[in-house]
Amino acid sequence: MQCVSQLRRWCLRQRRFFTQTPFEALRFVRHVRVSGRRLAASLPLLAFILGAADSAATTLPPLQLVDQAGQPVSDAVARIEQSQTSAAQEGPAVAVMDQVDLSFSPKVIAISTGTRVQFPNSDDTRHHVYSFSPAKTFELRLFRGNEAPPVEFDQAGLVVIGCNIHDAMVGYIYVTNGQVYGVTDADGGLMLPTFTAPESAELLIWHPDMDDPLALPLAGLDTSGDLLRIELPMTQRQPEPASGAAGGLRNRLQQYKTNDD
Repeated sequence: MQCVSQLRRWCLRQRRFFTQTPFEALRFVRHVRVSGRRLAASLPLLAFILGAADSAATTLPPLQLVDQAGQPVSDAVARIEQSQTSAAQEGPAVAVMDQVDLSFSPKVIAISTGTRVQFPNSDDTRHHVYSFSPAKTFELRLFRGNEAPPVEFDQAGLVVIGCNIHDAMVGYIYVTNGQVYGVTDADGGLMLPTFTAPESAELLIWHPDMDDPLALPLAGLDTSGDLLRIELPMTQRQPEPASGAAGGLRNRLQQYKTNDD
């Protein structure tokens, strides 16, 4: 057992060792000589080595999300389940969802739990922002400019935002307890930070036009190329007119109230 202890200390000094694949680690263990019960004594060391290899940092290629017609999908949230970064993903102290031309801008934001969101009004008209999603219920009555105080989102889940004055306005705030996440840009692109995650972890993708989130096992992704292109099971809806029929958005928000994640 003294030999095993010495080898363990040697492994800790060799940081390069922990980037080896499990198969390379196994090949190394085959040459370890332990007096007495060789196999039984080697098992704890083997578990230690494989555990270190399994926790090696991973970087996915840039994501490219498209719909079934091959068109880029913007405003999609992608996150890695059960993952961690070497340093927690740093977001702004206060995230911003502006109101421009009778629309929320950006339409979708992703934040960590505990983040506060500011809702400035850059339009000439007043807005009345509200949500009754289970993850966060709030109301900011008629206001202009920066009159409304920031709102803290302290519970994970999807929060759908509406305006009580302008029925066609809708925005989405995706609140997560995780560290590895992001929102696709206008070209459907997204680069996630380097992370560590178990082999059973999944890449989860959500978009307002998807009936259900998409879950893709990390182990099944082809990460050999310079780009990871993923086709989503959806077709993108046409934007709703700025002067939609009264009650249309309210009905949609009510749907999220009963079917929220």
